[in-house]
Amino acid sequence: MAEITSAALDAIDDPLAMLAGRPVAVDSLWRTVLRSLDCGKPDQRKTMVKKMVVVHPSWWSSSRVGMVIGAAKTLADDVSARPRSWLLTQATGEPAVVVEIAERLVAIAGDELTAVPRRGEPHLVAEEVARAVGEISCSTTSVALIDAPGTVAGAAALATLIAGALRGQGRPVVKMDDAGLVRLATSAPDDPAADDPPPSDSVRGHAWMPRGFAAAAVVLSVALPAVAAMGRHGVAPMGTAPTTFLVEGRVALTVPANWPTQRVVTGPGSARVQVNSPSDPEVALHVTQSRVPDEKLSDTAVRLIHAIGEQPAGVFVDFNSSGTTAGRPAVTYREVRVGHQVRWTVLLDGAVRISIGCQSRPGGEDAVRDVCEQAVRSAHAVGGARGQ
Repeated sequence: MAEITSAALDAIDDPLAMLAGRPVAVDSLWRTVLRSLDCGKPDQRKTMVKKMVVVHPSWWSSSRVGMVIGAAKTLADDVSARPRSWLLTQATGEPAVVVEIAERLVAIAGDELTAVPRRGEPHLVAEEVARAVGEISCSTTSVALIDAPGTVAGAAALATLIAGALRGQGRPVVKMDDAGLVRLATSAPDDPAADDPPPSDSVRGHAWMPRGFAAAAVVLSVALPAVAAMGRHGVAPMGTAPTTFLVEGRVALTVPANWPTQRVVTGPGSARVQVNSPSDPEVALHVTQSRVPDEKLSDTAVRLIHAIGEQPAGVFVDFNSSGTTAGRPAVTYREVRVGHQVRWTVLLDGAVRISIGCQSRPGGEDAVRDVCEQAVRSAHAVGGARGQ
């Protein structure tokens, strides 16, 4: 089950995963993972599980939540989902700022969602988190609730440092572990909005643990290949548009929350993550990365010139070795394909080369312009990769 669970998590953004050298449908893996839990015993679920609540990381995209919800619906009569930050606020009975520690970031949920990357010394991360909490909630009397999942490496130690930094500001702090979160999930009150019609783009419209029904709570706390968005100074609000945090390997950036994500390993171009517009198949973002210790942007330009020279004429055009995108120095060029074009921005952050391609129909760059600039502006190396 450990191998199956790991495969399900690693491939949650893909239709297929590799398990013991064989391709397996990811939705099938998730059904197996949930069925392995006590709350999902097939011989008991018809009488035992009427409702199931999936508590997911607050920064998950709707497509990820949808994947797990789809699997859960095979095990329970009614399935609902809530972000961990919503559930955690039930612990205080009043508005609170939730500090949610993940593998590569610390997400801070208040009136807006902000992320601080977990790079550098833990005490520096804790200080940055405390500053971000102060920006979100100016009142030092509001509670900061720290979520330290046991499955996240170093979460307990970082939670202690963050708690100390916040208490130094005079702010009350509550720390939550896995056992406490499960107790909250199984005792949360009814949702007063349960009778409202569910939103068309959300899986959160079902009743929340109604009285009189047996219910199961599945609490997800995982390290995944999609996590963080970082701003110019290491902290970035998500803003008013629905966005999510995408981390692939050593790179993090902000992408639209409702754009499906997939890994592309076939066809022209390098292996990459592709994030598609749900309304136009020719509008997309492409993200690739490479470790390039000691490389300068001028070295990057030379490498790209050699690579482009090996391709057919007219495919790669408008090459600029001293370009700028979203205010960041970069190597830029345009890739011309049948039905679309891709404007590439190649950045360096420490020892990582980040390439972001903004795809649109010919003459239709406005469809991807804002999304493109947001992705380029937020793209950074994470997980200690900057200095490696």
